[in-house]
Amino acid sequence: MSWRNKYYDDDDDYNYDRYWKADEKAIKRDFLNYANKERRIEEEGYEKMGKTLGIDIYNDIFITYFAYKCKSQTLDYINEEQYMEGMKAFQCNTLNEVKNKIMNIRGKLLEIHNEDFRKFYQFLFDLNIPGSEKEKKTKSLSYDIVEVYFKGLFCDQFPLCKEFLEFLKSKNVGMKWDEWRTFLDFLINKATTFPKDYYVSDYYPTLIDDFYYWYCKKHNIPIPKDDEEEF
Repeated sequence: MSWRNKYYDDDDDYNYDRYWKADEKAIKRDFLNYANKERRIEEEGYEKMGKTLGIDIYNDIFITYFAYKCKSQTLDYINEEQYMEGMKAFQCNTLNEVKNKIMNIRGKLLEIHNEDFRKFYQFLFDLNIPGSEKEKKTKSLSYDIVEVYFKGLFCDQFPLCKEFLEFLKSKNVGMKWDEWRTFLDFLINKATTFPKDYYVSDYYPTLIDDFYYWYCKKHNIPIPKDDEEEF
């Protein structure tokens, strides 16, 4: 499966105005405000985009989401065709229009039950770990990268995520491919009641089991006998 088909074959989770029509000439003109002589948006162009949007591109996950909507495979640059894709996805002809809709777009971004969010979440790992799926499964995202993404995506909604980051930092570890993917399901299904109704026999990755033990110890929560035996 190609990178494009893997993430971008279905945009049904994004609310489109069926009467909106892109002004491709306006989008191309807007692109040139940020592109260099090679007609690519690179670091300087990203910084200009950040000023237009009113965000810090180095600490705001929105710029990564923008690249995702541009159907880009890298954060190194965005070309004209990709910029066109992104603006059409947001139904905007200029970046100033995106700025005016940014709160609504952020709201959609943070709806973690949506399929678009799941695709974006998986995209984040693959964006940072190049190679085949087999190669990705042998590598980990560093703690620093996990921290940036989790603070941008989860920590405001799920206080438990802040403790998970504390746990990772105490262990000086990041997250592997299977741990990254499973963590989203863990948050959706367990975060609001954790550690109640969490069982080692649920077959979450060992990292999440270790977090469970760490959390219970930190908060002086008795571990059920069956799980204690596992520990």
